[in-house]
Amino acid sequence: MTAVAGRVTDGRTAPAPPRADTGDTADTADTADTADTADTAGTAGPAWPPRLADGLELLGEFKDSGYSRPPSLIRRADGQVIQMSPLLYQVTCRIDGFRGPDAIASLVSADLGRALNAEQVRYLITAKLLPLGVVAARGVARALPKANPLFSLRARGTLLPERVVNLVGAFLRPLFRWPVIVAVVGSVLAVDYWLFAVQGLGGGIGQVLRDPVELLVVLGLSLVSAVFHECGHAAGCRYGGARPGRIGVGIYLVWPSFFTDVTDSYRLGRAGRLRTDLGGLYFNLIFMLALACVYAATSAQVLLLVIAVTHLEMLDQLLPFVRFDGYFILSDFVGVPDLFARVAPIVKSALPAGRRDPRVAGMRRGARIVVTGWVLCVIPLLLVTMGYLLLHLPAFDRALWRSARTQSHLMSAAVAGHHYALAGVDAIGAVLVILPLAGSLYISARLARRVITLARRWSAGRRARRVQAATGILACLTALATFWTVQGQFRSW
Repeated sequence: MTAVAGRVTDGRTAPAPPRADTGDTADTADTADTADTADTAGTAGPAWPPRLADGLELLGEFKDSGYSRPPSLIRRADGQVIQMSPLLYQVTCRIDGFRGPDAIASLVSADLGRALNAEQVRYLITAKLLPLGVVAARGVARALPKANPLFSLRARGTLLPERVVNLVGAFLRPLFRWPVIVAVVGSVLAVDYWLFAVQGLGGGIGQVLRDPVELLVVLGLSLVSAVFHECGHAAGCRYGGARPGRIGVGIYLVWPSFFTDVTDSYRLGRAGRLRTDLGGLYFNLIFMLALACVYAATSAQVLLLVIAVTHLEMLDQLLPFVRFDGYFILSDFVGVPDLFARVAPIVKSALPAGRRDPRVAGMRRGARIVVTGWVLCVIPLLLVTMGYLLLHLPAFDRALWRSARTQSHLMSAAVAGHHYALAGVDAIGAVLVILPLAGSLYISARLARRVITLARRWSAGRRARRVQAATGILACLTALATFWTVQGQFRSW
């Protein structure tokens, strides 16, 4: 399994590269037209006259969005992107540290063509903008709300800092000119025809079977391909006029993953965002052409195998059901960021007694149809996958544990025989087995925590509901443990 790439507004991953997205967005409570002026309980008030928080950046309207009334976007210094209604955004734009509520109300009223008074501005600043960290607060700094999206990248670290990434992106930017794109795509089609219809992969597979150490070459080149994939996201972002952030590595689900912070691409239109999304896959094509050129000079059959593996990684990347490139391509195509955040609103709106959620009602008809179709596909897929994992979790982990022990023994034997390259292959094999073992336990723990949190929220302040929730959870755990025992999944560890 190779590390994969991803574009991040939030994070990218490896086996099949997900893109660390351009920064997760958090929806705000949209507008507030009433004039309650009481400060939010338990929070420090804003400084008066109000001023914007340090490092806040106004990204402007979300172009080509899937909403009937396009939201506007801002980005805090910590990278969190926030969606705002036009009213809140205009109020934010008029805050400069000198104007008071009366002056801001006058300017915003002229901007929007609707009457707004000082009390309403004061309410919006105190109850809406201050809790989101948009305006500076008096007194002690407090923790700001951040989006915690489903299936997001965790434990992220920096591989290349922002300054280096922008230099690389600027250098590689000419590769997105149309004559170059046409030449690359045409050349890859020719190479693929020759490789799969004429040459075949028998030589590369045979070379790896005869000398397993060649797997290190495949793994090393796959890692280089993954990093180059991330450079494609950065270069695509730079070509459109936005500035990419860092390239880093984190953990996505259970696998190490590279990511590129392309949050700034939110300021681009649909074409610019899609160019950023597809830039990684496009650079995979360029990498395959480079491998084909090296093969022409060296006749190293293992390079053809790497080309085939890169094709599989690209197909994986196009899956739209987890945060791979395909997910972000679909999201940017319909103009609705963070599709996973729309799952619960769409399900609730579909229930007979469900109230239509504004996050669904505000979408354009075409976007709503596409997102609803995606939800109808992703829910059964995730339920079946997670259900099967839970039902067979001890058996999976037992098999993985046995495989890890076998790889460890093989590594020890290789070291004892002074076959250090082969020992390296076995060590990598052991790590790749341990990662899904640890990941399955981590996912199960997070799922249990989420269920408990939902149950506590549902039963808060109601003793009868609390008893029902506890009884239901206990019954499910008992049934699951009974199934595991009857299936013999605890034996032969």
